[in-house]
Amino acid sequence: MRLIGAIFLLGWSLLQSFFAHRLSTKAGIVAFREKFAADRLPNVTKEERDFLTQASGCIACGLCNVGEGVAIARSKGEYAGPMDLALASSRNMPDYDAAIASIAHVSEDRLRIIEAICPGRVPLVELTRFIRRKAEDARKMGESATAT
Repeated sequence: MRLIGAIFLLGWSLLQSFFAHRLSTKAGIVAFREKFAADRLPNVTKEERDFLTQASGCIACGLCNVGEGVAIARSKGEYAGPMDLALASSRNMPDYDAAIASIAHVSEDRLRIIEAICPGRVPLVELTRFIRRKAEDARKMGESATAT
């Protein structure tokens, strides 16, 4: 009896999926964006994807965190150092709210100094600029998702 129920459920789900797709007025990227707008994951251009490939050179050596102890402590958990920023931001789409809070604790001048010693040549200044742009895009997506 459980097998019959499972087959019925699977068949019903298949029919719903088939007809929902056929009868939907929205398709492709429009439907995708609408469905995932609440996740606030903004589009990434080809150039940005190429940049993220370049920015993913962090080897987690920790050199960039040397001398950051005071800033890390002062941040009360918002900033874990440049290495965390590089690893979290270039491997996956970050939590932009947390990333913005983190980069508020380090200046671009400090990041330029750190870039010079980075064996992976991670472009930390440009990475923080990317995060700011995408955080703004994500904020706008969240506003439009709640407005609809």
